[in-house]
Amino acid sequence: MYLFLRPIFFRRDAESAHDSVISWLSRLGRFRSGRVLLRMMGGAVPQSPRTSMGLTFVHPLGVAAGFDKNAIAVLALQELGFSHVEVGTVTPRPQEGNPKPRVWRFPEAEALVNALGFPGEGMKIVGERLRVLRASGRLRIPVGINVGKNRDTRFEDAVNDYLAVMDELHDVGDYFVINVSSPNTPGLRDLQAIEYLRPLVEAVSRRVLHLGQTPLLLKIAPDLADREIAEIARLCKELAWAGIVAGNTTIRRELVHGATGLDRGGLSGEPLYPRTLEMIRLLRQHLAPEQVIIAAGGISSASRLQECLSAGANLAQVYTAFIYSGPQCARRLLEAPR
Repeated sequence: MYLFLRPIFFRRDAESAHDSVISWLSRLGRFRSGRVLLRMMGGAVPQSPRTSMGLTFVHPLGVAAGFDKNAIAVLALQELGFSHVEVGTVTPRPQEGNPKPRVWRFPEAEALVNALGFPGEGMKIVGERLRVLRASGRLRIPVGINVGKNRDTRFEDAVNDYLAVMDELHDVGDYFVINVSSPNTPGLRDLQAIEYLRPLVEAVSRRVLHLGQTPLLLKIAPDLADREIAEIARLCKELAWAGIVAGNTTIRRELVHGATGLDRGGLSGEPLYPRTLEMIRLLRQHLAPEQVIIAAGGISSASRLQECLSAGANLAQVYTAFIYSGPQCARRLLEAPR
């Protein structure tokens, strides 16, 4: 049914269509009948319980940050069968993001390019929403919080933005992901350089010791050199962080022929998969056995998901594959590879 309806959705601007879907998911998630409908739409999702970061996941597949930026569709995504949702990216203050248009589809490659720039309602509203959700007793899956800085925050003050979000949301996140890898916030990726990354992660580590032992992960870019990825992994091992999300969108828009004319934005979807697998294998060499790798990038089939897990990933996340495959994405990717 979704494959029949998808061309109708795709006639609309990509961002407005996404916003409409998120709005409908939010509405369906509020009511018992809506949640029943969502479970029917998602189908029977195979379960394979596992523990990572001290948290229980009913299977390895969740929704990546960026899909539900403001934590309004978490219940709906739970009912569609995903094992966890990473909300955000959350910034201290609300912001509009970059000028529109800023999302483009490339169906022939099952890819997207986005130049959103962390649009969102800010940490206060996200916190209120998650507190209401947790108080409802309906939440059964872990919720991660992806943390970023505001666009107009100076590079040298970036650490204060990350700490502010941690302070505000420490009681509503099951784990936190420090996002230093989006290509759409000026200067953000510079924070991945070890000389800037070390003071940032050390400051976050100190704050979490004060707030409580919430698992911490870094989200890194697929565009890093292998040497840089190894350095970051060794830093995470040294500071005993929970792990790494590998990865984010790529600035290599030339991977999709139709995207070469764009002068901004990060590419996501199927073309990222080879680099995602390389990153997993490299990270597993340098992280401690107990540290977690969350695979994110181009995972669009059951065989790809299984390949990532076999290579050393503990969990996986989808965004673009969900957009292209629809409500039964979790069921389809978790079925035994054919």
